[in-house]
Amino acid sequence: MKLQIESYHELVALHKSLMSAKFDPDPYIPELQGSPFTSSLAFNVFDLLVETCRSDGNLHLANEWLDWQKADESRREFKLLIKKIDNDPWWQKANKNEREKYLKEFMSPLILEKHLVAQTVRGA
Repeated sequence: MKLQIESYHELVALHKSLMSAKFDPDPYIPELQGSPFTSSLAFNVFDLLVETCRSDGNLHLANEWLDWQKADESRREFKLLIKKIDNDPWWQKANKNEREKYLKEFMSPLILEKHLVAQTVRGA
């Protein structure tokens, strides 16, 4: 399957729409937030944003996107993640691999700092 994106601005709109669906504090469809399918789409759209900037010769903007992708504990998206797992009984029963997978899928297309992944998985 293919999706035809007509412009960089359309691609940014798609990215923002995904981010809005994934990181809404009061989501209309909560299942979207940690869905592996939504995660895959978010990473694909993000990668296309970076690739488009590079192809257009705008390496500065590509690097800005890559910097934006790095997530630490100050990000509102991380705070939403913590709130979500604190209120989810599944999290307490999940093993290390399930927790790591969920963190990646929930945070996508953001990439959480490794120490925060380890800390969050442990429950510290």
